[in-house]
Amino acid sequence: MEAKQFRKIFLRVYLVVMASEWLQNPYVYSLFREEKALEEREVATLYIATYVSAASSAFLTGYMADRFGRKISCLMFCIIHSLASSSVKFDAMWILIMGRILSGIGLNLLWTSFESWMITEYNARALNQSLFPLSAMFGVMTKYNCMTAILAGAVGYCIVQVSGSKSNPFIVGVFLDAVAALLILWTWNENNGASANHKSCGQDDLGCDTTVKMPDERGTSTLGDPRIWVLSFASCCFEGVMFIFTFFWPGTLRGAHDTEHPDHGDNTPYGVIFASFMAAMVLGAILFSFFIRNENYATTEQATTTGAILPTLLLGAALFLGASSFLVAALSKAELHLYSTFLLLEFCNGVYVPAMAYYRGMIVDDSNRALTYGLMNIPLFIFVVVALYTTSGDREEHRQTVFVLSAVLLLTAAVSVVLGLGLPAIRSGFSKIRNEEDMHDIDSVEKDGSELDNVG
Repeated sequence: MEAKQFRKIFLRVYLVVMASEWLQNPYVYSLFREEKALEEREVATLYIATYVSAASSAFLTGYMADRFGRKISCLMFCIIHSLASSSVKFDAMWILIMGRILSGIGLNLLWTSFESWMITEYNARALNQSLFPLSAMFGVMTKYNCMTAILAGAVGYCIVQVSGSKSNPFIVGVFLDAVAALLILWTWNENNGASANHKSCGQDDLGCDTTVKMPDERGTSTLGDPRIWVLSFASCCFEGVMFIFTFFWPGTLRGAHDTEHPDHGDNTPYGVIFASFMAAMVLGAILFSFFIRNENYATTEQATTTGAILPTLLLGAALFLGASSFLVAALSKAELHLYSTFLLLEFCNGVYVPAMAYYRGMIVDDSNRALTYGLMNIPLFIFVVVALYTTSGDREEHRQTVFVLSAVLLLTAAVSVVLGLGLPAIRSGFSKIRNEEDMHDIDSVEKDGSELDNVG
């Protein structure tokens, strides 16, 4: 009952703010490039402004969230995101740039504060001792997030068709941000990273402070843990190329469609295409949840070793298949081939997101969780800025180069994950088995000794 209540309190806020983001996502590029008729370099400048802002504010937003509370940070996201969304109604370049700067700050808050609040609250309610593991929560988050994105993509498409403007989904997002802010105020506790005595919270006790440290036995760590750097590198590679992908996929599919059907007008259904991407991502999240929850192993050795390496295998496989998708996309020009590879890429994204969140939840300490997440994202944002800055006038040739480089990066990330996370997990698993066997042998010896004493 407690786990169900917790999941309800978190997801109804998280899904509302994600719906606001997903309404806008398919139309960012096409709004600037097509409706506002900006040059390719100007659109790249707006994207660069977003990620420069995100990289610059990562440390401060993470520190403020840990110091003053994740609930306050989530409320700040709703305000900042609303202002960023409203800016698209203006045509002045400086206003658009300011909106993108706010969007970058909001991006940091979205990626750090909500997940940090959830994990700390999860531990504060002692749900790690329940039948609802944290890995299951991440699987549920990803699955319902993708389903929300599907619905938002369809709704956004209808809004654009009815209103005739690609800026109106952004305005609907402002309303959703307001709804999320009210839900946060009414239903969420405050928690932060400072150590404090934690008082027990009932499921309806929404006014209590859930400041808590994650237990040591969960294997938490700081930036000194090499696994943090492995996760940061993998995150930089995969999420970086996915950000680049959001910049390229609308124009890539539009160009392929215009080449094959030159007599058709501008009728590319971006919202519907985006919804199909999210459907593929749902399948990836379901696959992750299926394997992680399947823990009925015949032996202790099988349970220990498989439980140690399975998340790594899924993460590594997602990175490898993602690399293959980019390589095929770089060599393809047919609309159907490109669309199919993009679907496979989003399927890999569905496996990657809960796998990465699972590792972050297990490794990073609650006391500085938001700050650590923010610092882990800095290389990612720098990578995206550099990639966007190199955007050239020959879009087709540049697209092929970017996709090939993306494939190389994902292959490198897959190798680093296997070596940095998989091998230590295997050694740890076999070490645990040996320890259990040694303890069993000691118990057997003591038992035999006791029996001999009794006989004597």
